[in-house]
Amino acid sequence: MKFTDILNRLFGDNPAPVGPPAPPVPQPKRDPNYTIPDDCLMQSKKVVSQLDLIGRSYGLPIWAPQSKEDHQHDWGVMLAHDDLQSVSLELIAADKTVPYWFKFHFARKKAKGRVIDSANGVELPVLFDHASVTSHRLIIQQRGRESVYRHLLKIGWGPAETLRKRRGNTFASEHASKITGGRQTAKIHVSAEARQRLVVTQTGNDGYAFGDVPARGWKGVFLHKKFAPPGLQFRIGQQITALLVQVPRGVQARAIQQA
Repeated sequence: MKFTDILNRLFGDNPAPVGPPAPPVPQPKRDPNYTIPDDCLMQSKKVVSQLDLIGRSYGLPIWAPQSKEDHQHDWGVMLAHDDLQSVSLELIAADKTVPYWFKFHFARKKAKGRVIDSANGVELPVLFDHASVTSHRLIIQQRGRESVYRHLLKIGWGPAETLRKRRGNTFASEHASKITGGRQTAKIHVSAEARQRLVVTQTGNDGYAFGDVPARGWKGVFLHKKFAPPGLQFRIGQQITALLVQVPRGVQARAIQQA
């Protein structure tokens, strides 16, 4: 083909046909009638309820400056778009380390098997050094899909600084699993400074026992082998260390270790 033929084809009266233009990238539109699916809203409410109790128990205004309802709404939206992995409450010390944290994880499928709730309520670690906590924050982990639903959110979520977690022990919240049928799990981390020494005063069947905390004058702390290393057997007079949690049934021990 001659050069002039190319010019005529491009700029002449009968230019060569070209393909259709690329379709525009769809942009999300604000939907004032958007409704969060019931299952996602219920999961969000369960987390908000537990966090609200934790915040009130420790005297922490965890929802400020936004509202509890705004958090509940946004987490429900994220769950509806399969974009919420976890929600954490971190208690922060003056040195900007995290001595305590509560992390709720959302499972994509309902867990199998029966969940036993030894606490019969939210497990609240007994924070003997509560005065060292100077601030707190709520942290979420997502799967990177926020661009699809950002217009539906009420809170401007953004990146957060990573803070060092203090050395300590992490244990599961049976209550979080129980009230959601395994759709949620939760873990609680407490720094090593909060460990207490106990003396076993009573043993029973099925791996349970009771102990006293001499340094605090506490008696009748509930112990169970499932919160201890495999093979540990309770015996009267035995000394152990543990993290203590306040629950509706009283004070219980978690992360039990041989003293």
